[in-house]
Amino acid sequence: MRGFQPRRGQREIMQYRGGRMGVAAVPGSGKTTTITVLAAELLQLRARGEGPLAPNGEVLIVTYQNAAVDTLRSRIAQELMNRGLPRTGYDIRTLHSLSYGIVQTYPGHAGTTADFRVLDDRRQRELVDRAVLEWNADNTAIWGRLAPGDSGYYHQRWESTWSRIAGDIARSVIATAKNLRLTPSQLQARLEVAAGSGAGDPTFLGIGPFMYNEYQKLVETSGAIDFNDMVRLAVDLLEGHGDLCQRLGERWSVVLEDEAQDSVPLQEELLQLVTSRRGNWIRVGDPNQAITSTFTAADPAFLRRFLERDDVVAIEMAISGRSAHRIMDLANFFVRWTRSSFPVTAVRERAFREQQIQPTEEGDAQTNPDDRESAIAFRVYEERSREIADTAYRALRFSQENAEQTLAVLVPTNAVGFEVAELLRDWDVEFDERLRSSATTRSVVDTLAGVLTFLGDPLSSRHIGSVHDALTSVQSAPDGGDSDRIGRLLRSCYRPEALLYPDHGATVADAFPPVEMESEELAAIGLMVPRLRDWVEASAYPVDQLTMAVAQDLLTAGDLTRAHEAALFLRGRADNNPSWRLPELAMELKRAAASGALTPGDDDLFEPCPGRISLTTMHRAKGLEWDLVYALGVDGLEFPDSTEGYFRGFRQHLGGNPAEIAKQELYALFSEGNGRDSVGVDPTASQVAFICERLRLLYVTLTRARRYLSVSYSRSIPQAQRTRQVDESVLFKVLRNFTVGRHQEEARKEPPR
Repeated sequence: MRGFQPRRGQREIMQYRGGRMGVAAVPGSGKTTTITVLAAELLQLRARGEGPLAPNGEVLIVTYQNAAVDTLRSRIAQELMNRGLPRTGYDIRTLHSLSYGIVQTYPGHAGTTADFRVLDDRRQRELVDRAVLEWNADNTAIWGRLAPGDSGYYHQRWESTWSRIAGDIARSVIATAKNLRLTPSQLQARLEVAAGSGAGDPTFLGIGPFMYNEYQKLVETSGAIDFNDMVRLAVDLLEGHGDLCQRLGERWSVVLEDEAQDSVPLQEELLQLVTSRRGNWIRVGDPNQAITSTFTAADPAFLRRFLERDDVVAIEMAISGRSAHRIMDLANFFVRWTRSSFPVTAVRERAFREQQIQPTEEGDAQTNPDDRESAIAFRVYEERSREIADTAYRALRFSQENAEQTLAVLVPTNAVGFEVAELLRDWDVEFDERLRSSATTRSVVDTLAGVLTFLGDPLSSRHIGSVHDALTSVQSAPDGGDSDRIGRLLRSCYRPEALLYPDHGATVADAFPPVEMESEELAAIGLMVPRLRDWVEASAYPVDQLTMAVAQDLLTAGDLTRAHEAALFLRGRADNNPSWRLPELAMELKRAAASGALTPGDDDLFEPCPGRISLTTMHRAKGLEWDLVYALGVDGLEFPDSTEGYFRGFRQHLGGNPAEIAKQELYALFSEGNGRDSVGVDPTASQVAFICERLRLLYVTLTRARRYLSVSYSRSIPQAQRTRQVDESVLFKVLRNFTVGRHQEEARKEPPR
């Protein structure tokens, strides 16, 4: 970057010449800039015949956030141009796009085909729900016994409640088991060994293998794989073919991993294999900002262990110019207090790594905001409606009076956010709402990729079946039509030309082998064929126009923006590769869709706008910053300080969060040193894991603020058609007392007037 003056920590990183390095980067420490300059520095060294890169080797940058891909690509390209270097020699991928590329390059070795299909998130959830439905239907007695109490009210509502719980259990067990590379039968066998040893009854983990088995059968029947399978295939491939590891190690001489705190075991194994040839692996992240561990297989312990390895050079990137001193001091105190004094002993070591944010030094290009122009407030309201109304009013006033500054209202849940949004709309306030990502985003891209793949070879029965699958991801099958069966029938079509361009008097059935077809299935196929024929005739258009023509036929107005991005993506690929025709472009979009490399979320496009209120959840605020942050709902229900009593996500009669309990039991069952015959999990382990993540979420929330921070909670909140009284959280009290004490200390230091 022009004018880049590395700080302490960054200077040590710029001296990297090979081997394993771990970087702990605090909020606002310039992580993206550091990665950008380091990649350019390594390529400049290569140009001089120095450094760890092979003569034709590349820097591979791996990130877990799709938003970071385009940002890093453009910044590195600009930095190389500033240095007079060619804009080549680096590759930026998500973990999924990396895995997809490896498997697609060597499909035969991986045991799959070159045109394998990856299930999108929505389709995965559908298959999990079907697996849960199958298990529930056969095991009414088991889940019925888990109902709370004996009242008819509970039993009447328990079935729907349990279905949601069981879905969470299934997703947790499936994701964790696949990251441990366990098949359903292997997991079941280990559980039987544990049961035989008298290890007790792991109720929630015990039902997981059955749902996992049913889910996996559904995945295989669909002819696709899920994201975890894709990473597993890549790991299996590299483990079984050392020559491929060597080849990739020469191609990607240095691997630079971003957001490493979100790593999961299988992804960690993949990068270990990719770097096994040369050992050049740099991992950058912040364990204190790991906020996905309770709903994914991620755990910040993996990065913490990496930083502590003897063969790893650990660097602290602790200097941050983001926040005023008083806000940094509050965040640092929060970490220290949690590690030394949090009421639950098990939380003290697990929640945070000991690291303190440090202010910039004199002469730094990004100085911290002046404390004289910053403030922290703690507010207590009698009821939630008042908290929402007062916060919305304050935010509106600030936006009107400080048009040059950014501000955000951060909420703990979408439900609270919806109330804030409704009030702002009633006041005719324009604001940026980021409460829920589009559920159809990836399916939109998958649909377009499927259609273009078909248009690349319209006389392929396999592609006709695939385009049907793509269409049903955004449109329901006609009444009476079994979508999966129709897809299988289309793949059996042995005369595709007769289907698309039938002779006079021919019927749809004439294009298929002599198999029995229901009238509803024939009708559904008949409705689809004219649309396919129209698209084939439009395939002579430039690829961006063709893409939008397809999108106009299929998508709602709300999804056309994403389709336009896909069209621009393809236009760019076509301009950069003039020899590519539709098959190559279709495969490129398919790769981008399957790997998640094509901006799949609204988060990727968002930048806070001065003078305009941002409304988002605390989770989705990560990676962003505002001059003013309002943090609502900081109470003991959202941020518990004890494993006893009630808090959100805790089902007392089930002993906690069943999905997290199953995950902890699974890790315990397969952890080293326990004889592998016992679940051996602490009864409070799921609560401890939840509390640790909520503490990290609160830390992320505090560190989004640059100048001003407001933290609030309500003494009573509406819940399940009644009002729940909420006691003051220990966290709220401790943070408020620290801030008040600091303010009093500053006042004593003020000279007399």
